[in-house]
Amino acid sequence: MNKFVLLIGLVLGLASCRSIKITEPVYSKVPKVQILIDSVQTAHFDFDWFSGKIAGKYKDEAQRFSFKGSIKIKKDSLIWMSISPGLGLELGRVLLDQDSLYFMNRFDKTYFKSSYSDLSEKVNSTLSYARIQDLLMGNSLSIFQEKKYYSDLEDSLFKICSVSEKQLKKMERSRRKSNQDIFTVLVNPRNYKIDSQNLTNLKLNRKLLVSYEDFEIHNNQDFAESIGLTISTTKDLSLNLSYSRINLSKKLKFSFKVPKSYEVIH
Repeated sequence: MNKFVLLIGLVLGLASCRSIKITEPVYSKVPKVQILIDSVQTAHFDFDWFSGKIAGKYKDEAQRFSFKGSIKIKKDSLIWMSISPGLGLELGRVLLDQDSLYFMNRFDKTYFKSSYSDLSEKVNSTLSYARIQDLLMGNSLSIFQEKKYYSDLEDSLFKICSVSEKQLKKMERSRRKSNQDIFTVLVNPRNYKIDSQNLTNLKLNRKLLVSYEDFEIHNNQDFAESIGLTISTTKDLSLNLSYSRINLSKKLKFSFKVPKSYEVIH
């Protein structure tokens, strides 16, 4: 059961057109940080309804496996997923609302409910409905309001970071590692879409990296149809997730009825 919960946390949370990699410098000077933040927020993928097929590969130090499924989202309300091991049989269903996550295991005939705080502990990263939705849609995990941010250039991409380069180097050299979460976003100058974003904690030796690739146009917006997720702590976990058959116009129903015979897991 814990493996299923961890997989769901990785697929959802925390979260390959090969991202439009820039081989020639587009700009020699980065915009002021607030202008850059405003441009990234303007480029956020917007929708009311989202549905599609998903395919993924999971790997850690002990195992690796592939899976397929379907996803449906009502913006700022519900996220629904059906997951199978690729043999046509449904492994389980997941439903997220603003308060909780629900998981129904078809194989074990069990049902599980989790708060976001409990799930955050399992995947060692802060989760919320809004953060999960943004991760899946290729939007920034931060609303850039909690602290001061800095802008810079890195590998021909624009960078937004919660610490300056000088501060970061000082933190890395210090023997007493900071418990501060460092948030960094790399932005494609051509469309202001997120190329990658990561959350690092030096004291905990923890890093969450999310990268976005395979950009295609949907409703006149660039959308990353592939997501790469890596979590590095005491052991490394990775997840690659890709979308297909995306539909943004169809109103959706979210079926999640738990049979009475299912065992409730606490």
